[in-house]
Amino acid sequence: MTKKVISVIVALLLISISIMSFAANSQDQLQSEMQNIQNSIKEANTKIDGIKDKVDDAMKEIETLSAEISQKEDEIYTLNIELSSLNEEISVLTGKLEEEQKKYDTQYDTLCKRLVAQYKAGSVSYLDVLLNSKSLSNFISNYYLIGKIAEYDTDLLEKIKEQKTSLEKSKAELDEKQGQLKEKQAALKVEEIDLTNKKANKNKYVSQLSEEEKELQKQIDELNEQYKQKEREFQEIARKNANNSGGYVYTGGELKWPCPGYTRISSTFGYRGSAATGGVGSSNHKGIDMAAPHGTAILAAESGSVITVSNNCTHDYAKTAKTRCSCGGGYGNYVMISHGNGLVTLYGHCSSISVKVGQTVTKGQQIGAVGTTGYSTGNHLHFSVLLNGTYVNPAPYLGM
Repeated sequence: MTKKVISVIVALLLISISIMSFAANSQDQLQSEMQNIQNSIKEANTKIDGIKDKVDDAMKEIETLSAEISQKEDEIYTLNIELSSLNEEISVLTGKLEEEQKKYDTQYDTLCKRLVAQYKAGSVSYLDVLLNSKSLSNFISNYYLIGKIAEYDTDLLEKIKEQKTSLEKSKAELDEKQGQLKEKQAALKVEEIDLTNKKANKNKYVSQLSEEEKELQKQIDELNEQYKQKEREFQEIARKNANNSGGYVYTGGELKWPCPGYTRISSTFGYRGSAATGGVGSSNHKGIDMAAPHGTAILAAESGSVITVSNNCTHDYAKTAKTRCSCGGGYGNYVMISHGNGLVTLYGHCSSISVKVGQTVTKGQQIGAVGTTGYSTGNHLHFSVLLNGTYVNPAPYLGM
């Protein structure tokens, strides 16, 4: 009996030890497997973070390059306009030069024929004409006429020579300037190609974006292109109406702040990242944005004449990168005023406009109200200044 009991106890002990050993082994294995899973998760997260960082870095670089490309395109566009203007000036000067040359040749030919006639007449000269005068009055008259003819011929020849020299000098200067512009234009094109290539390389990283993000980026690119086209249109309007100011001529001085009482600048002139605008708006900003409540009065920065009005946008609400409004090329409701002497101001994203094309306005007169029409993230006034059709930083004009 005792042996049986002992045998049972031994058997039970062996079973217990085996179970405990199995449990210990199972626990160790489970912990090991959990640790492996945690390590895999950590490794996967690291890879995801790495990919995310690469995508973020790539998008930042693409954004920067896009802004630089846009700026270079603007410079090239401006150079092309200047080059075209120079060609027109050269054409006008060439025409004047040809006209003056003809006058010079005609007058010179007339003098040559007169000298030949005198030579053929032998001893006949101005002196003979004077001595053969029939009376004193006839003598005086002949003397006066001969003197005037000689004086006229000499003065005219000198004048034509001076004009010819001046025109040739001007043409040479314009030719030199044209050559400089062509060289600069060629250099900018090379730089633009280089930037485009860099952008293409960085776009490889964009392929890691989701389809939704790719579609969103495409929409942003399209809207930015609409912005650019509208900005070109503004430049042409400003260039053609640079002096269409209703008789007013800007002679310098500080412009009036168009949003009285609200001086916070939400976006400055020049490059800006998408983080500052929620992915909305041009990265190469052509003005300054003044944050102000909806309905705040917008005042004319200077006296002048209204040259353009667009007042058809009803999308007066804040936009995000996923919402779209291409009204007015993204500027919504806007006004342009010519102040003379090449200066034009632009007021965009208005909720309402209270002036018409051709209307003369005075400095400080209300022309509209602040809103968020067009592709805008919130209530503000977009204010641009153009000088001879080229965008310039408004800050110095506003005394900033």
